[in-house]
Amino acid sequence: MREVRIEGVKIQPSPHKKYNFDYEQGDMKVVFRRGQWRSWNDAIKWLQENGERDNELTPGETIALVEDLRSLAESKAPFTTDPMEAFKLAHKNRVQNNKRFAQEHQQVMMMARGQKV
Repeated sequence: MREVRIEGVKIQPSPHKKYNFDYEQGDMKVVFRRGQWRSWNDAIKWLQENGERDNELTPGETIALVEDLRSLAESKAPFTTDPMEAFKLAHKNRVQNNKRFAQEHQQVMMMARGQKV
């Protein structure tokens, strides 16, 4: 299958990959170990280009991370270099947008699996 971009993330669609709906604190730590980010957009750019190929992140986790970090950037949340603080901020921000997030994320995950939306 051809590479597609979902939420800007490069994905090689495959029914054999794990597509977790969400990420955990450890996944946010992985992102912050991969670079010296100075902004949410720095981390987003890395995730979009490299997240799916990272051996510690699934495509679904990568997409969810991009969605949440983008939401933080759009809401002008102050950037932090602490992955646990970033995780808390991301989930707090998500709760505020939870219904929209759940619907959009479900559609994105269906696209990642190669299913029609």
